[in-house]
Amino acid sequence: MPEKAHILVVCGYGCHLDTPLGKVYLPRVVRFIRKNIPTAVIFCGGFTQKKTAPNVSEAELMYKYVKDTINITISMRTETNSYTTLENLRNAADSIRFYIPGTFGYKKEMIGKITIFCEATRAANVIMLARHFMIDLVESIDDITVETASWERADPFKQVYNMIYNRLAIRFPYLAHREHQKRLLRSELI
Repeated sequence: MPEKAHILVVCGYGCHLDTPLGKVYLPRVVRFIRKNIPTAVIFCGGFTQKKTAPNVSEAELMYKYVKDTINITISMRTETNSYTTLENLRNAADSIRFYIPGTFGYKKEMIGKITIFCEATRAANVIMLARHFMIDLVESIDDITVETASWERADPFKQVYNMIYNRLAIRFPYLAHREHQKRLLRSELI
């Protein structure tokens, strides 16, 4: 029986490497990849800063950084249609189902573990969303884990609102669409 896949999902946080994204987060992602050598990596994040980083998606920026930094051959793909944490996890789950080598028409037995990278204050929200969108991809809830890097200086309690909003958006998809539209508009201004 072939070895089970370990899928790494990396949530994006901007389109500039001179920020904590390039100074804290991506170096941590690289160390994790070198140590754990996952089967595949999915980078998630859209074109969130069209004014200051035209034609640059969070996912593609992270992919290029990691690809240029590591000397390991692993399957990597980008998911550029995500503008929110909810979209990152939902779209990553779809990528796992349909695009990861060997998992098309996936079976739970094929995926051993899914690890998701995010900023530390967002971890509870990411866990909630991952359990909703990815639980059918693994045998046990214990097979979904979160790795973090910490740089956010805002009040972590703000994430409570995001968790509640995302829980409601799962139940009422028009809320997710509304947030997506707001993020698209904001991406034009940044």
